[in-house]
Amino acid sequence: MVRAMNVPKFVYVDIGELGWSLNLSAHLNWMKKNTNSRLIVITFPDRKCLYKKTANLILNVPSDFYEQFKGKQSCLGLFPPAKEELREYFKKMIPFNCVLSKDFSFDCRSQFFISKKLIYKPYEYSKKLNGRKKILIFPRHRNYPPFNKRDLSRLFYIELIEALCYRFSDYEIKTVGLNSGSYNINEIKKSNYTNGVKNESDIQAVIDECQLAIAAIGSQSALPKITLLQRVPTFMIGHDKERHTERENWMKTRVGYHTIHRNAYAKTKQVDCMNKIINFIGNDQKRISKDNLGPIGL
Repeated sequence: MVRAMNVPKFVYVDIGELGWSLNLSAHLNWMKKNTNSRLIVITFPDRKCLYKKTANLILNVPSDFYEQFKGKQSCLGLFPPAKEELREYFKKMIPFNCVLSKDFSFDCRSQFFISKKLIYKPYEYSKKLNGRKKILIFPRHRNYPPFNKRDLSRLFYIELIEALCYRFSDYEIKTVGLNSGSYNINEIKKSNYTNGVKNESDIQAVIDECQLAIAAIGSQSALPKITLLQRVPTFMIGHDKERHTERENWMKTRVGYHTIHRNAYAKTKQVDCMNKIINFIGNDQKRISKDNLGPIGL
């Protein structure tokens, strides 16, 4: 029998972009399956749900973290780069007899990602939801460079919501996101529209919403990747089709895509894109009705 004190204890830190949290949680799935290591994660409270099935211990990021580091989230770290400073900061707070994993770095080049030590799985729902079926919209809006280059216009989302409310009146049309990174669209007064953009992040709530979602829509970013992972048919708008529809569509979920130039998000041709979205959702509903399928989810 291996003594508990000899079992490797590896620490991982999740403070970067949410999309990279999906990669990190996939690595912990791999570690859980292929090693006997004890796994410790340091992260924000709302991201703990991504590691509840794999981590042996989950710790909160210290309260003074953002007092010392002012960069924006980028890959597994911050922008501007401060990966060595980040590593030294977190080394001081890790539990006794634990080490920061050598496979992990505070950038886009972590060895676990390069070596593909990854197992992607849908996340578990925390509770069963019942009620009206939904179409989720993620109105991403970053107001700082270089990330604001991937913002669609506010007008695009307003016209899209109004079109979907009219075309799919039996469904709830709901926006999801944070005020700090999403358009807060309050001006639409439709009985089947819900503005779900709020101040505090709740990733588990987004995952739970997927039980009732018949479709999801957004520019290429983290939340549409979560809905794809949860097997919700998802329509993306962006400049990197192969990556998001093939390589990073881990569950091979039905996906639609409208391709635009990487520097032309704000100039998306609204009518053309919205027609594709409506056809994508409409065709999927015909297929579901014909096949008599149940709710989409796990």
